[in-house]
Amino acid sequence: MVKKTFILFLAINSFVLSAQVNFEASVSKSKLALNERLRIDFVMNQNGDNFSPPEFENFQIIGGPNQSIKTSYVNGERKFSKTYSYFLKPLKKGKLSINQASIEIDGEIYKSLQIEVLITDSVKQPSDSTTQYYNDDDIELRALISKGSPYLNEPITVVYKLYYKAPINISDARETETPKFKDFWSQTIKIPQLKVTREIYKGQNYNVVEWRKVVLYPQKIGELEISPLSLNLVLDVPTDKRDFFGNVIYDQTSQIISTGMRRIIVKDLPQIGKPASFSGAVGNFEFDIILNKNSLRATESFQAELKVKGNGNLKLFDLPDILVPNSMELFEPEREELISTNLSGMSGSVSKFFTVIPRFQGNFPIEEVEFSYFDPDTEKYKVLKSPRLTIDVYDGPVISNTNNNNSNIITSNDSFRFIKLNGNLREVKNDVFFQSQFFYALATTPFILLLSFLLFTAYKRNKKESSSQLIRIEERKIHKMIDSAKESIGDKILFYDKIEKAIIKSLIVKFSIRIEALNKEKIQQIGQEKGLTKDDVLLIIKLIENCEKAKYSRSSDSIMNKDLESAKKVISSILKVKS
Repeated sequence: MVKKTFILFLAINSFVLSAQVNFEASVSKSKLALNERLRIDFVMNQNGDNFSPPEFENFQIIGGPNQSIKTSYVNGERKFSKTYSYFLKPLKKGKLSINQASIEIDGEIYKSLQIEVLITDSVKQPSDSTTQYYNDDDIELRALISKGSPYLNEPITVVYKLYYKAPINISDARETETPKFKDFWSQTIKIPQLKVTREIYKGQNYNVVEWRKVVLYPQKIGELEISPLSLNLVLDVPTDKRDFFGNVIYDQTSQIISTGMRRIIVKDLPQIGKPASFSGAVGNFEFDIILNKNSLRATESFQAELKVKGNGNLKLFDLPDILVPNSMELFEPEREELISTNLSGMSGSVSKFFTVIPRFQGNFPIEEVEFSYFDPDTEKYKVLKSPRLTIDVYDGPVISNTNNNNSNIITSNDSFRFIKLNGNLREVKNDVFFQSQFFYALATTPFILLLSFLLFTAYKRNKKESSSQLIRIEERKIHKMIDSAKESIGDKILFYDKIEKAIIKSLIVKFSIRIEALNKEKIQQIGQEKGLTKDDVLLIIKLIENCEKAKYSRSSDSIMNKDLESAKKVISSILKVKS
């Protein structure tokens, strides 16, 4: 029994030791000259988060942090290590301390030990290696701007290129300062993979990497600044040393390079000749209005699409509204964008969809609509007009004067001109039942009731169709809100704001409740009454709560994607409920 207990103790002890967390700091040397470099590694044997380095007082960081992960198997046992490395330059002599770093592993905080190093006088040549064949001119980071003096809302492109000469190699590059585009609308063009090409620069051959490409639309006039892009490069550079076979030995060093601040002068759009219809469009466009039908019954709907296509600031201006007679019901329009962005700017189309329901029969005009834009190539305004269209509405009530768009007076097809107004009438007394007023009242009552029933049924049907039409319009808006939220992944505040609005709008549209009455208890009540599952109700409440919390807490792209799928699922369940 004692033997078994002892063996069990050893097994438990062995397990505990194998699971022990180690977090240590080590330096490449404990004594170095003032002009030498120091490497410090922070190593852990289990994966962790929220790494916090020390302040590195009395040192300048010239490289890092560089992160590396190693996994190996020894005798079937997995070995893991994760390392954060820094390259430091001492700023003064003497005994200098490097304070503790910290890491979070499985909810626990671990700290490294403080390290002391001795810094001596500078030496003529650092003892680790020299980099004689490396000059500052061999590496350069450039911001190439397509136009230095654009108009307001005219696109310009900025291409960031990294130039370096052989035999230097770049083993790692990280942004230490990302450019900010204040007073610009910006669109980054994705670079699928960094590639090295060759260019003649300053009369010499350089290796070139396109690091970043962005399209900018200036939103202010005057002098605007483009903040710097800075990179921390880990370089492999040749030394004056050679190996046993005579090959040049390369040394690794770090360098931070920057584009510096760039400035452009933005010109205002000319005031002379600016049309009244101008809403900020700059580029080269075409304009048209498209009807999905031009002949229909009264109370049916048709759709009018105002469409602008071409090249320019398609996302940054408003489209005009259509003009319809007062005898037609015009619903709130929906905007649709089919736009791609490349180095020449935005191209594609933007449309505004109007749903219209005529209430009376007749021929009604859709008046011409004016759209204007500024062409920066010709430096002139251009005005486009849509054609005047006509809608033929049949099988419905008639307006007394179709030319008067403000008239909503309904008449029958027959007039009253044949009625004799001044007749020679006299009272006739007749006691016969079949010719009495009571007889005629009894005889006509069923027909009046039938007619009333038919009219009421037609009214209810038209009202239901109009209501269904409105619900379908609102449902399309909700789906567009979800699509818009997907495009906002990465911006947590904007993303969760759109998700929350989409869920709340679906509840309001489907169940006809006021937003001020919407709370946890109301959602539970509605879910029970309308046939939502318990899981759907809990998910609705959870998502709304998450949206509020996420705005003020950390949220990764993966979490946003998960919440997006949950929102899609629960909104689909809400919209499927029978009203």
